[in-house]
Amino acid sequence: KFNAYVTLKVQNVKSTTVSVRGEQPCWEQDFMFEINHLESGLVVELWNKGLIWDTMIGTVLIPLDTIRQSDEEGPGEWISLDSEVLMREDEICGTTNPTRHQVLLDTRFELPF
Repeated sequence: KFNAYVTLKVQNVKSTTVSVRGEQPCWEQDFMFEINHLESGLVVELWNKGLIWDTMIGTVLIPLDTIRQSDEEGPGEWISLDSEVLMREDEICGTTNPTRHQVLLDTRFELPF
């Protein structure tokens, strides 16, 4: 059984969901980030909370320039998670080694008011 949570990282800002127990955890949480430039990506990490240390289940990098612009929620998209990150000049540039894990995400850009 998992006691899982998700971390989201973009442009040196990190947000974390609550931990949820079960085989198919569901968070239903919204996060909002202020974005300065589209050259970077959103790093999504799925973790299993442990007694002493937490274990990463999988990760994915979503390039910001692939995220849709909308003022309304969408249906979401199942995203496959990988087990390793690829680094270039101390920055994550991608992920590799697929796992059997997926996460359902609804990512979008909203223009400021």
